[in-house]
Amino acid sequence: MDEFKDIDISCTCGFIFTWTAGEQIFLNELVKDGKIQKVVPPKRCPACRQQRKEEQRGQEKRSYGVD
Repeated sequence: MDEFKDIDISCTCGFIFTWTAGEQIFLNELVKDGKIQKVVPPKRCPACRQQRKEEQRGQEKRSYGVD
């Protein structure tokens, strides 16, 4: 059986954040259900992930001619 532990990860911005055992368990369940192929540890903290999502949404709007 897999043993999951909280893991401290350094974000690309330098902030140290925790990838929780609960998040790892959830993602492993998605693999077992065939919904994702594999679990890859995050490389961005929650704040950087949110910022990146917002930037990508802005790029999508511009690509469709919407500002």
